[in-house]
This record gives sequence, structure tokens and C-alpha cells, in this order.
Amino acid sequence: MEPTIINYYGKQTSRCGYCKNVECSNSHGMHAYNLAPQDYQDLIDRGWRRSGHYCYKPNNKNTCCPCYAIRCDTNEFKLSKSHKKILKRMTNFLRDGKKNKTEESTNTSSSATTSQTSSEQVQNNDPDDIGRGSIREEPQAPNVAIREVNMEAVVKANPQQTFSIPEQKKSSEVLIVGASANSSSLDGSKKSFDESKPPCKKAKQMRKERKEAKMKAKAAETAEAVVDPITEQQQLKSNKNQNQNREKTLKDFVNSASPNDCHKLKLKLVNVSSKQFPATLKDSYGLYERYQRTIHNDPPEGLMEYLGFLQRSPLQHTKSPGGPSCGYGSFHQQYWLDDKLIAVGVIDILPLCVSSVYFFYDPDYSFLSLGTYGSLREIEFVQQLVETVPTLKYYYMGYYIHSCPKMRYKGKLVPSYLLCPETYTWNLLTNEMRQQLDLQKYLRLNNDPEANDVDDFLETHLDLVMLLIENNTCVTYREYIQITGEVDDRESILEYGKLVGKTCAHRMLYVKV
Repeated sequence: MEPTIINYYGKQTSRCGYCKNVECSNSHGMHAYNLAPQDYQDLIDRGWRRSGHYCYKPNNKNTCCPCYAIRCDTNEFKLSKSHKKILKRMTNFLRDGKKNKTEESTNTSSSATTSQTSSEQVQNNDPDDIGRGSIREEPQAPNVAIREVNMEAVVKANPQQTFSIPEQKKSSEVLIVGASANSSSLDGSKKSFDESKPPCKKAKQMRKERKEAKMKAKAAETAEAVVDPITEQQQLKSNKNQNQNREKTLKDFVNSASPNDCHKLKLKLVNVSSKQFPATLKDSYGLYERYQRTIHNDPPEGLMEYLGFLQRSPLQHTKSPGGPSCGYGSFHQQYWLDDKLIAVGVIDILPLCVSSVYFFYDPDYSFLSLGTYGSLREIEFVQQLVETVPTLKYYYMGYYIHSCPKMRYKGKLVPSYLLCPETYTWNLLTNEMRQQLDLQKYLRLNNDPEANDVDDFLETHLDLVMLLIENNTCVTYREYIQITGEVDDRESILEYGKLVGKTCAHRMLYVKV
């Protein structure tokens, strides 16, 4: 497997896409020639995001609008009333092809793009839509010459190096602010685990087992009794009513299509590096042009800019045992209504999550709140993947910017967790946390004063940072000093190590220009 290779740029200052002020957005940036899926997973779990090949991490303490990475646990996801309304709207449209005129008139710019790095979502006039949106002013890569790197040459020049897929990490512990986790005491200290004792059962499971035991006992008592036809009929009616009263899940809504429906909606997953991608390029680029012109009033970008933004990705498409059948990497999830492409969701599939990158759609179908609908379908897609890959259960939505009211809508996906910018632990987004963010833009989200960064990079770790030097040779920083005697990049490499963490600093290749 090819190694992750990056060119670190250092601190960057740019115009802010949220408060619109000039030279007040502070971040750190780097160019990724190549990214292994596990390395990018580790990077986004430290607050990094990518826009094409450019990766950046906001400097939350100093920037004007602090950006907190946000994700949703799809195993615990709860549909809201507005979500159900949008799902029913799509179901009704597919069934009879009719539009709700009142909704259509109020949704001329309804929901739009998703996501993260390159296109942060914005709430629009539709109260039922989380408005996946239109801010697309992420930090830009500095205008510097990028050294060419031949991946194949790097691998051949370093036969002693083993560039392989690292063992998948287990999901990091989630800290719930204001509550104690099962694995921790109230004071935050972890309880010892006694393997000789059976694992504790959840109250819901215990209630279920008691109910089953009672039903078995009752069945045994009446096993020889004569069944009353009227009672049996009443029981069947009761069971039917229970099924009707059961709350519909996201999967139920998505799978409610009928063969007699007026329209057919099909989702197609296309790897951006596959031979299938060019086959629909004309359709997707045409859709993107129209979306930018109509929804954002922006002049359409050229094809090369479109490809650089939404198709070219440093992520390797890789398949591994125990991973999803589609593999890890960057994909376009295409929404085909009959034979027409009406929306595209750009996503990255990683070992622990599906990361939303961008979303664009046909303005003629704004009445369907496609931005929100796309978010729900991406969550449902993660729920599909988790059936075969239990660790792949998170949906990453990019950044939550509380100081920008239009960006707060992401917290409406429940439950949502924010990444602490100091300890890199995930913390439940609560009303208490929102109130704290109302008072101060920057916040250490982890309330435990003893918690720290478990992957912190110390000066003692510097010697083992991997460098890529001339002739495509990989050496450690200690070996580089022994060979050249140069220590001019020491501070820059220390800064880089702190930002990416010890694990990535010792695994990824830092291009020594």
C-alpha cells in the first residue's frame, strides 16, 4: 500500500467565510499527495479536514470563528418531526408525482449543500430543512510550488519500509458532558474491569428478558387449553395495531417505495477514481454548474476547477478484510430520479465513518428539501455499512461554528458530538454546552481538568518523525540530522507533530523541501 505523503505549509491567514472579515481566519495547512484512509481518519479525529488535496486545521484559540469538528452516532440517531415530514414529502412525490404548491413556493432556495471543508452548510428559509449549505470559502492553499512526488518510485526506493494498512482502531471513548459513562465513575476515574464477572446488562435488555419469561410461563399454563376463536381473532387484531403504531425508522421511510410508484429514485455509488466516473461526468458537471448559478448566484467554475474540488482526492481507494464491500476512499453518491440525475453527495468512506464533503442538486427539485434529504440518506447509508462493519457507525458533518448562527443547524442531528480542541475527545452537544458557547467563542469542551491528549507529540518524539528527502528516500529525523547535520526545520516539524499527533507523525512521510 502506498504511504501517506504530505507537504506541510505551516500557519495560514485568510478571509473568513463565516463572519466575512478579511485576514482573520487562522489555520494550519498542508498538501496531501496521498492519504491512507486510516491516516485521514486519525487526522479528522484531530480536527483536520480536506478540500481536494489541501488539508487544513483551524487554529481555534486565535481564529475569528472557532470550528469544532462534529459527528453523529448513527446507531443512536433520532428522527425529528421535520425529518419525518421531509421523508414523507419525498415518498408522496415518488408515489403520485405531485408537488406541494405551498412548499414549492417557499423553497426556492431550500436546502443546499453539505458539508465540511469545502462547502459548509447554511440554513435557508425552509424551517423544515437543515439547509445544507452554501458557504464555500474554506482556507485556500498557499500559492507555492509543490514538489513532484512519484509514489511508485518512493515505494521502490524504500524496500525496507513496510507501507501497509494499520490495524483499525476501536472507536474512541465518548465523554458525555454532565453525565457519567458506564466505564467511568462520577469523578471521571475509570473503573477496573473484572473479567470473572458477567457483563452488566442494560435496563432495556433486562426488561425484555423479564417480559419474555412471563410470556413463556403464560404460554405453558395455557398450552393445553382450548383456544377461543374470538380471542385468537382479537389477538391478531391487536398485533396488527401494534405494528401500525410502531414508530417508523429511517430505514422504513427509505424502503417505502412501491412498484406502482409514479417515479423511481435510485442511489448509485461511484468511486471517483473508477472507470465509471467519466461515464456520468457530463451529467454531474452540468448539474453542478446549474446549482452554483441558481442557488449561489456564482459564475460556474470550469471543468478543471470542478474536478480539482470534487473529484480529485488524495485518498487511496483500498479494500481490506472486514471492511465495506465498496472499499474505503472518495465517492460520489448519485441520486437518479428515473433517468435524470437530480443530486450528488460527495463523501469519503473511512474506517470509522462516512465523512460528508459536499452536496449539490437540481434547483427544480428544491421543493423536496434535497439538502436535508441527502443528509438523511447518508445517515441511512452509514446504518447499512454498520451491519457488516460495526466500527463504521459515525457520520461526520464537517465543522460546527456556533459563532455563526447559520451554521448551528448541524446540531439538530441528534445525538451530535463535538471534538474538544485540546484533548481530542468527543463530547455530547448539550444545551448547557450551547449556553457556554454563547458566552465565549472558544471553549475547551472536555470538562475534566485531568483529561489530556493521549496522542500528544512531545519533543522526545521528534527523532522518529518520518521524512521524505531527495531520491525518494525515507529516513527518520534523527537519521536526517546524522546525514546532513541540518536542524533548520526543527521548530516547523515540532509544530507539525503537535498538530497531527504522534501516531501520524511517525507513520506519514513529511516532504523535506
